[in-house]
Amino acid sequence: MNESASHESFLTRLRSYLWYSVLRVPWLIGYNVGAALVLVGFFAVTSQGQDMLRITVERGFGLADHGLLWNLLLFAGALLASASFWYTSRLLLGRDYPGYPLPRPYASLGRRWWPRLAGVVVPLAIAWTLRDIGADGSGGAMFLSWAYVGMAVLLLAFYILRRRLFSVPKDYMIGDLLDALPERDRMRARVLLLAVFALLVLFMLLPVRLPQGLGAPAIIVLGVMGIALFGTAVLTYWPMSHNNPAATLSALLLAVLFGFWNHNHGVRVAGDAPFDVVRPTPAERLSSWAGTTGDARPLVFVTAAGGGIRAAYWTASVLAYLEEKLGARFTDHLFAISGVSGGSVGAAAYVTLKRSQLDAGNTGGLLAPVREVLGNDFLSPVVAGMLFPDLAQRFFPAPVDLADRQRFLERSFELAFDGHARELFRGPFQALYTDPAGGRIPTLLLNTTLVETGQRGILSNVQVAKLPGVVDLLDPRYQLTAIRTSAAAGASARFTYVSPAGRVDIADDAHLRLVDGGYFENSGAATMGDFIALLDEGEQAFRPVLMVINNDPTASSLCRRDGASDSSPDGDDFNAAVSDVVSPFKALLQTRGARQQIALVKSARLVESKGGSVIEVPLSAVLQVRIEAMKTSKAAAAEEVTAQDVQAIRSRYVEPPLGWSMSQEVRDGMDQTLDTEGGGLGTQFGYLDQVLGGGSIPPCEPM
Repeated sequence: MNESASHESFLTRLRSYLWYSVLRVPWLIGYNVGAALVLVGFFAVTSQGQDMLRITVERGFGLADHGLLWNLLLFAGALLASASFWYTSRLLLGRDYPGYPLPRPYASLGRRWWPRLAGVVVPLAIAWTLRDIGADGSGGAMFLSWAYVGMAVLLLAFYILRRRLFSVPKDYMIGDLLDALPERDRMRARVLLLAVFALLVLFMLLPVRLPQGLGAPAIIVLGVMGIALFGTAVLTYWPMSHNNPAATLSALLLAVLFGFWNHNHGVRVAGDAPFDVVRPTPAERLSSWAGTTGDARPLVFVTAAGGGIRAAYWTASVLAYLEEKLGARFTDHLFAISGVSGGSVGAAAYVTLKRSQLDAGNTGGLLAPVREVLGNDFLSPVVAGMLFPDLAQRFFPAPVDLADRQRFLERSFELAFDGHARELFRGPFQALYTDPAGGRIPTLLLNTTLVETGQRGILSNVQVAKLPGVVDLLDPRYQLTAIRTSAAAGASARFTYVSPAGRVDIADDAHLRLVDGGYFENSGAATMGDFIALLDEGEQAFRPVLMVINNDPTASSLCRRDGASDSSPDGDDFNAAVSDVVSPFKALLQTRGARQQIALVKSARLVESKGGSVIEVPLSAVLQVRIEAMKTSKAAAAEEVTAQDVQAIRSRYVEPPLGWSMSQEVRDGMDQTLDTEGGGLGTQFGYLDQVLGGGSIPPCEPM
């Protein structure tokens, strides 16, 4: 009987320990525990976080490019966040709350160790990822990895030994709970909170230079820390210390309520007055095109697929490289570019630099300027806007345009240019096509998607209303005739949730919202096929050359002549218990790629039916070259190439989720592949040279 009672007593105590120390304590300090887990997952699991740390290693410790400052700020941010998670958790757990009992001794273990764990896991996660990066032989990565391990060890030692070091009573704030927090502790928390709000204001005033100086990794750490600090101090401690429940739900309801009035994501225009310009029809534009005559000369139509900064960099680099390689033979025949998302940003950057070059009478190459402009850090500004002012905007009843995170991204695009090119990129999009020089640059078809209807919305220097199912967003009805070039490119690249849906005001107080063009179709081929078909109805003869810039590093070839073959679905394993839940979402995601392939095939077949040709410029060429180089290096060292080796290279060239930062290693891989015309690019560029010279090439025979 006594044994049974003892056993039951043990189970009761165990359940109490689990309930209070393992569940109730971390729930009370959930903002800090959740923030720590978010940072651990971001840096240790996501490709974007890993790429950020790879960039951190590449920055090094030099003074010229602020590498030392970048690393010091991340180190200081991780130290501050870890200390904040521990300190504010400890303060919150230092009191008893009538509505949230945590009886001793069952909660004491959790009270001691949950703050300590929240205070050390972030530097450990960063150290883990840096160790993986250093596995490739990077001494800098291994040095940083050990530095963050050292930070975690010293922090944990401080958390455990501080009572002895500073003569703090053993049970202070754990065994002997406080009736009220000491004023010095509350003052420290206030200072931290005020510092976060000061950084929020500074970001609005300096939306590009300040974030780029701090660096995206440090901003993410500080931003997540700020959210946790506000949630812990304002939404949890303050109401609960006054015998009220935590205010998290109230804050969320307030954000929902204010959402009716505080929409601050309007599409940016240059000035208040509409830009008064008469846009030609596609046929009129073709008739006036400098490179055409009465005969059916070849015209190049480019599709530039989406893919964040990777797509922008590859698209603009390819166009600039072909201009340097083929000269007027290419530029006099480059008639139109249909861009989506990052492809639109790259196309707009190339056209802007080209227009600036024509205005200056400069005949130099554009490859170096393109790489310099698009090699900038665009991620830090948009992350700063997203985690600081734009997040705060959700809880403010009136819209604040300075807090719009899309403004941060577009301003960073603008400031990447210099001189006249910067003025063009932040000026009206249609100003690119004024004066005689405007007739010598290619037509842009920048694709977006309308949230309300799912239709394509297109921003273009020509009238596109006759394209099937298309909304011409530069029609005066939509009040975007003075849209900035940066905003036009940005509208095509509004991939939520990093970039918000852009608001367009139309008649009768109605509104439309624009999101990334890739939601409809990610290659730009659907629009280009319709555009070519519309041109073919005119009187001007031409022979279309479709150049497909595919910005997916894992995509297969479109044309059979280049080694592609038909394939059937492989299928995969699935859990029948969750299939009903997962299948609809997976199908929606996969149809995006299927629609892209259909659009490419239709456009390629249309072009070849009109006697034209198809050229492929796939980003997968870069991946192919890097893998072959690794195989050669391994063979020289008598080593075998493993599946893990191949996967490590593939993971670096697959777009990280946020999509606006790219390591120097990836840029170098693109540059070297393009400069050497590796991965089959030499063959494709040879095809292009032949057709522009009036020759013929093997048919594509798209699948």
